[in-house]
Amino acid sequence: MLGAVFALGWLPCTGPTLAAVLGLAATSGSVARGAVLAAAYGLGLGIPFVLFGLGFRRLIGALAFVRRHSVWVTRIGGAMLLVVGLLLLLGGWDPVVIWLRSWLPPGEIPI
Repeated sequence: MLGAVFALGWLPCTGPTLAAVLGLAATSGSVARGAVLAAAYGLGLGIPFVLFGLGFRRLIGALAFVRRHSVWVTRIGGAMLLVVGLLLLLGGWDPVVIWLRSWLPPGEIPI
């Protein structure tokens, strides 16, 4: 049941992308290209889940810190939401985004 609900929740996100991949595969006239596109789509969708599964035990350790300090995590997160909301409401969000963009190299997002 959980899997079905998860699939329904993701349908709007994955449906158009899968349709575009299958459309490109159908119009390319090559079965090999269609197979490569579908495989790339499947890998791109599946690899993050596999990596999450492999790192789950490590993630539990990190979440222990969050659980221990949940009151402060909630307070800080709420304060940040209030600040962003006020900035959006009062028109101060654009200067913040422009300032943040000045720290990044043009055309690149370092990871």
